[in-house]
Amino acid sequence: MTEELARCVGVSRTYGSGPTAVVALHTVDCVLHPASRVALMGRSGSGKSTLLHLLAGLDEPTTGVVRRPGRGEIGVVFQGPSLLAPLDVAENVALPLLLAGGRPADAAERAAGALSRAGVADLAGKLPEELSGGQAQRVAVARVLAGTPRLILADEPTGQLDAEHRDAVVTLLLEAAAELRAGLLIATHDARVADRLPQRWVMDDGRLREVGQA
Repeated sequence: MTEELARCVGVSRTYGSGPTAVVALHTVDCVLHPASRVALMGRSGSGKSTLLHLLAGLDEPTTGVVRRPGRGEIGVVFQGPSLLAPLDVAENVALPLLLAGGRPADAAERAAGALSRAGVADLAGKLPEELSGGQAQRVAVARVLAGTPRLILADEPTGQLDAEHRDAVVTLLLEAAAELRAGLLIATHDARVADRLPQRWVMDDGRLREVGQA
């Protein structure tokens, strides 16, 4: 039996109430496995980020249920800057491990290893303001790697990058998923990113279409 990492069953999400209510998701059903390599596509405002946040446990559905592993087993890469400005790169990568109760020495060791695997070990002592957009996203992926998640969710991780850094970040995400034997879902509106993944889901006005192989 194939292991399930996350499943949505009849999930809807409505923001607000009454005549001004906005339905972001309409009765979505989906499932992610360790072998999943999914490009979640759709125009801006189609519901991609809402679905990703529900899968990650960052939001709760209005109706339906999301079944998923413990939050510590899910890694999320956000679209915009997500590094804390007062902390250097190594401290940013180690912070989630410390917040989860890890020993400082262990957190530092795992952070160093993750930065090395992401190819940015030389940035460990730099502050976020000293990084390019591509470097910052690679550090964000390293932070996910350090947590050894079973499921990686990336929300438009290349939306602010040029072609070279876009390709590098997608490659890193694919390599991280393979190394960790983790499921991977990348929300994107970029067909060049979607073409790198074998499975494609399409969001349209809050409704999900699974179109299978890309």
